[in-house]
Amino acid sequence: MSITYPWQVQQWERLRLAARQDRLPHALLLSGIAGSGIRQFALAFARCLLCATPTPTGLACGQCRSCLLDQAGNHPDIRLLEPEADSAQIKVEAVRDLITYLQLSSQYDGRKIAIIEPAEGLNRHAANSLLKTLEEPASPALLILISCQPARLLVTLRSRCQGVNFTDIDRQQALNWLHGQLAEPARAEELLELAGGAPLTALELAGTDALEQWEELLQDLQQAAHPHTYPAEIAEKWVKQDAAELLIRLLRLFNKMAVLHATGATQPGAQSGLNGKLYRMTTELRLSMLLDCHALTLQNYQLLSAGSNLNKQSLLEQIIVYWQSIHR
Repeated sequence: MSITYPWQVQQWERLRLAARQDRLPHALLLSGIAGSGIRQFALAFARCLLCATPTPTGLACGQCRSCLLDQAGNHPDIRLLEPEADSAQIKVEAVRDLITYLQLSSQYDGRKIAIIEPAEGLNRHAANSLLKTLEEPASPALLILISCQPARLLVTLRSRCQGVNFTDIDRQQALNWLHGQLAEPARAEELLELAGGAPLTALELAGTDALEQWEELLQDLQQAAHPHTYPAEIAEKWVKQDAAELLIRLLRLFNKMAVLHATGATQPGAQSGLNGKLYRMTTELRLSMLLDCHALTLQNYQLLSAGSNLNKQSLLEQIIVYWQSIHR
């Protein structure tokens, strides 16, 4: 059996060695981009710590009593804390319940493990309550915090956790993995680019028409750059879609164009796939023009989000007119 995902091997071996040498801290902060499999890693690591007979690679055996309890969803020594269904926040009452749980003895003479995701969902009172536990940990409990936005956490909270970073995903490993998961492996590169380098997000996008939407948007911009194109025609087409979602896609697109313009061919994959198409569209433009496109799109998105009674087609047409003007 292999590690959960191939791009997590280094982090897995680091924590596995610490566990073997009895050097695990009382709290871990796993951080990285969404869609990189951090939650799956945390659960796999928790299971291996509780497993009676882990495999040679350190994964849970799947057959001992601990593993069977976990598979049934009622292991007494592992708990996952998430926001309630109707909220994006983790509230102080939930954290207090978790602290009480961690102070109880392990049911199987091992350690108790709590996973908190997303850690940035802790409201201020919940974070402060958890901070007291981190200052005086209940041994041998292990807290695993998962965050895709660690900068939003209290500095004092971050400082009391040992960090494990999942941000740098090896692009080739991610592509190789995607090739084995997709019904159409040829789409792997563009899906990974569209997902911002997050393999699990790329796999989710494969089941949607997201790639086709981006391709169509690029074609519209290529058409709009032609001086004989009427901006109103494209705006009429765009306004039939969800205007807010379209503006978000344009923001991402102009941002990616600006990055590619600034870094050129130094980025891996900058000359191929979706990135290659975007890069070629930037070669005759100045960086300032792309930044202005982004600024105008952001301004119109904010106007739309404010709920004002605005003409959506007019907002979209402004962007097309400016895009056309910078190509003259």
